[in-house]
Amino acid sequence: MVPVICKTLTVLLLLQLFGCSSEGPPPSAKPAPKATAKQKVKKEEVVEKVVESPAFTPIYSYDPSGRRDPFQSLLEVRKIVQPDSAEPLTPLQRYGIGQLNLVAIVVGKGDSRALVVAPDKKSYVLKKGVKVGENGGEVVEITVNSVLVEEKFYDFTGEMKKSIRELKLPVKEGDY
Repeated sequence: MVPVICKTLTVLLLLQLFGCSSEGPPPSAKPAPKATAKQKVKKEEVVEKVVESPAFTPIYSYDPSGRRDPFQSLLEVRKIVQPDSAEPLTPLQRYGIGQLNLVAIVVGKGDSRALVVAPDKKSYVLKKGVKVGENGGEVVEITVNSVLVEEKFYDFTGEMKKSIRELKLPVKEGDY
């Protein structure tokens, strides 16, 4: 207990000796004298001379050719390729490929065929070359377990791209 009191008194004594000085607060700076009207005019003249100088006027130009619009959303990745207006749309082109359910595939000596069910509960037969889907897809290949559909679309840079989508037969119990 005594050492704690001694330490406390020592700290207070040091604070009193070094913390307080006999000098008063530092003298405040005198406010600067107000500028006269002549000085204001001179500053304005200098500013006008600098602004009027043709060496300091920047020239900006922007050429947007060959660049994408910076305000266009990058989330709009795919733009649909519009089919020719001369061809009427088939019922299968009204639905997306993901909306079609592959029910059966028949593989034989001739062309392979597949049976799909659309959301309107109607069945359609697919063979190679049939137009399918909203993005102008076309059946490319029919295998034993799936149907491959090639779609064409424009990406955000404006280039036409192709992608292959696959419709698979559902896995039944016992089939792996």
